[in-house]
Amino acid sequence: MVSAEAKSTVFIPETPYHVVWLATNACTARCLHCSSNSAKCAPDELSTEEAKKLIDQLVEAGVVDFGISGGEPLLRRDMMEILGHAKAAGMTVGIATNGAKLTRKRAAELAELGLDRLQASLDGFAQEHDRLRCWPGLFDRVLKTICVAREVGLRVHVCCTVNALNCGSLEAFTDFVAGIGVKRLNLSRYVPTGRGTAILDPGDGAWRDLIARCAALKVQYVDRLEITTHLAQEVMFDPYVREMPTFSGCQAGRGQGCVTANGTILPCVLLPVAVGNVREGPFRDIWTQSETIRALQDRSSLGGSCVSCSLRERCGGCRAVAYARTGDMFAADPRCWIDGPVGGICVH
Repeated sequence: MVSAEAKSTVFIPETPYHVVWLATNACTARCLHCSSNSAKCAPDELSTEEAKKLIDQLVEAGVVDFGISGGEPLLRRDMMEILGHAKAAGMTVGIATNGAKLTRKRAAELAELGLDRLQASLDGFAQEHDRLRCWPGLFDRVLKTICVAREVGLRVHVCCTVNALNCGSLEAFTDFVAGIGVKRLNLSRYVPTGRGTAILDPGDGAWRDLIARCAALKVQYVDRLEITTHLAQEVMFDPYVREMPTFSGCQAGRGQGCVTANGTILPCVLLPVAVGNVREGPFRDIWTQSETIRALQDRSSLGGSCVSCSLRERCGGCRAVAYARTGDMFAADPRCWIDGPVGGICVH
């Protein structure tokens, strides 16, 4: 267990250091697990000037890392102008893409503007990925995008959402990713929100084993592939994380935030609870004055078994999972095994 001394050093930033902007609701895919429920461009999306103003507000608030997602952010015709503005403001910037198409010309332009990372979604091998993304042949398209991006010198990451379709091949898939020249693999937990349904969830009892396997992969590939998970409960399995006194598990409303295509501010990209809109006032003011954010930063606000857990400050459970499953973001994480089920399945 974690000592009282370690708990007392957990750092809770006043404003997040990392913010994801869902640049558009438009997307060329119709993924079964899409948390944004993306399809067509929404009529009230931020304009180019509003997006630049958002960036300025984030910089003023102390945000240093800007993730651009969607939808498919590369569908925005002004994306290069917005990227250039963020880089000129001193931010590190990443773009997340479904990888359906990236021309060499566009890839070179991204590299010239100083894009820090291009993250391509790859949710397992071809059968699992194309089924999840409802797009036969998309797996091969993503591999071509990765190749083009690497050839022009872009740093490439892969994001894989761990779910019932691909959890059985996690180790084999990681080995595959390690061999295609990407720098980082993000093993993201599946949350049944947006278009996502319970059928894609491996089951509450499966998550202990899945998190342990993710932690083991981080150790196994330490010299070949950087692996991240962002799993609150990894403090129980990952020896590196366990030695980090500042690790505080779930970052919703803490180290990260999200702004949707129309400017709505969320505590996390997977936690669709609005705390304000950047069209109503500065990001910093909305964030620091939000009762929801303050409650997420104070874990005595948690309910169920989470509030009395000895790992409350180092884990906190996943607030997005709690909300998706119960409608209460402060409820106990239903996937936690400390006071939960055992068992679970993976669909092959």
